[in-house]
Amino acid sequence: MINFKYIWAAAALGLAFASCSEMDLEPKGILSENTLLKSDEGIKKYLALIYQDCPIEDFNYGQNGDQKGYAVNASNGWHPGNQWQPQKSSPASVTFEAAGRATEFGDGWEYWPYDRIHDINNFLEQLPTYGSNYTEQQMNEYLAEGRFLRAYYYFGMVKRYGGVPIIDRTLDPTAPADEITFPRNTEYECWKFIEEDLKFAMEYGSTTKMAGRANRYAAAALMSRAMLYAACNAKYGGYIVTTGEATNLGLMGMPSDKAQEFFQASYDACQFLHDAGFSLHDGADKEKAFVEATTIEVADEDIFVKLYTDRTDAIWDTSLFHCWDVMTLPTVSGMSSAVGCAIQPTWELASYFEHPAIEDENGCPVRFDRMEDFWDTDKMEARARATIFFSGMTEPLSGTVIDMQAGVYTSYPGTVADGTEETVRSENDYTNAFRIRAQQPLTSQEVNGVMTKINGNAGQCDGTGDEGYSYTGMLIRKMVSTTDATGRQDLMYCKTPWKVFRYGEILCNWAEAAYELGEITGNQSLRQEAIDHVNELRARAGATPYTIKGAPEDIGSPLYGFRIDENLQFIRDERVRELCFENQILFDLRRWRVYDQMFLDGKYKHTLSCYYVIDEGKYIFLPEVEGQGRRTNFYRRWYYAQIPGGAISKNAKLIRNDGY
Repeated sequence: MINFKYIWAAAALGLAFASCSEMDLEPKGILSENTLLKSDEGIKKYLALIYQDCPIEDFNYGQNGDQKGYAVNASNGWHPGNQWQPQKSSPASVTFEAAGRATEFGDGWEYWPYDRIHDINNFLEQLPTYGSNYTEQQMNEYLAEGRFLRAYYYFGMVKRYGGVPIIDRTLDPTAPADEITFPRNTEYECWKFIEEDLKFAMEYGSTTKMAGRANRYAAAALMSRAMLYAACNAKYGGYIVTTGEATNLGLMGMPSDKAQEFFQASYDACQFLHDAGFSLHDGADKEKAFVEATTIEVADEDIFVKLYTDRTDAIWDTSLFHCWDVMTLPTVSGMSSAVGCAIQPTWELASYFEHPAIEDENGCPVRFDRMEDFWDTDKMEARARATIFFSGMTEPLSGTVIDMQAGVYTSYPGTVADGTEETVRSENDYTNAFRIRAQQPLTSQEVNGVMTKINGNAGQCDGTGDEGYSYTGMLIRKMVSTTDATGRQDLMYCKTPWKVFRYGEILCNWAEAAYELGEITGNQSLRQEAIDHVNELRARAGATPYTIKGAPEDIGSPLYGFRIDENLQFIRDERVRELCFENQILFDLRRWRVYDQMFLDGKYKHTLSCYYVIDEGKYIFLPEVEGQGRRTNFYRRWYYAQIPGGAISKNAKLIRNDGY
């Protein structure tokens, strides 16, 4: 397992490559290249800012505005990466089939990191001139690290734009413009360039666990993720029917016959990591095991981890902070003391997990004796309880029961459909006749002559907007700290690590690549292998094993215009269950080419609203439209973002993407 924490602070200690031009002297306090590249400590300082800017969609990631895709703006220090706003606009809020706050694509990313690519190319070119300082193995390990980083930066661009200029050497900024501006390479060439860098990194990278440094296993994990993206772009890209110069030149899209080689590369990288000894973090207590796998460092599953500090022991201008707990927990005593509940799960996501039915065979709400009976049962998979706080659960560090009762019904004589009309908060004549809600949390009022609790301490409530209290009837538990209560006391205190790569994702990648290869080659054993990997995940999740369908139904063609059989859909659904809130789903929906149809004409997101039915003394759960009434759209052209306007204005050789 690799983590990186201490390398970030190295940037403050001397990452600069400039000299006094008139006298060719080094300014005091600035370390030159010929000092930095002579030792491991110097190389760490050289690479510090490159690691810091690495395109990792972490807690602070936000795809719009100044973040340039990664909540980082080097011209203003590191603070844009330490603010809470990107977490509020994170793709983590785009839960599967749910409306999020920041799903704007088009020109919104503006990510064009050729300054860092220049630094990496300079490192790869200049380091061999200091070969006398290192053994051959050490030199290869450093070069592998550099090529891993270059591949990661190109992956960040290519999955957004398609083909971009491949710059694999250091350019002279004083040369004529025509010599240092380049056209875009094809998308296929770019993916192969990423693959070649990662092959080198997998072969020659270190096998040692190093704080803050990538090794060959990190390279293999990136290979499995990146090549899966490339394969899907090739297989499904033709269905978006974009036309124009960029498409005709291969800058957007690839021939479908290229899919197999990329699926194979992803598959092989997964096998590589399995053979290296990585495994799922598991145990008899499945809920505990999944919580640990997503909140603390675990050697068996972690491949590459990003660590954080907090304000109490930070080098303020350089340390990395995040605010996950304070942004996701409610503003209830012992939990969040600022903002709170800015990102919440939706019923669309929660319903993907195994759970008790909330609607019976007649379309009526299932009655529960307690609100806890929905989740406190073997019918709810352990992974769901480790991912989502449901109403009535106890938050471990504070010991507080999170009560998100939405209101009461004086009576509920109808069906689920009666109380869940597709209007904001599902308000209609039926709900107006029977439903009582409150403006503020923990409200009680007289109903039929009896003082009655209307809602819980954490919501739901109609008068608090979209912060502080639950408005979906659920809260995120995943990645909320189980060891450090200071993380929720104020902004920028949370230290839960970000799992850049963990073996749970690798099994998701492996299952998908294996099944797709089985489909392409007609190999049934590969299809079965894919399901075996899914069932490894489901065993750790405390979920029922999946049995492969021998003659699976094609459920994709009616929806999307291309085949997706029910086995493959289950594999994709398992990825959602395993990786939700890890900022991958947004990109998965893009590479699968299903986003535009899933959100056709805009979609509401839905709640899991718990109501007490007074005349029965029972609880029911209703999938209402959430009270903010937001809709999400996705337009077909957004499968490829537009090349940043600033880059085009500086380089006339760049061709704009089609559809804008």
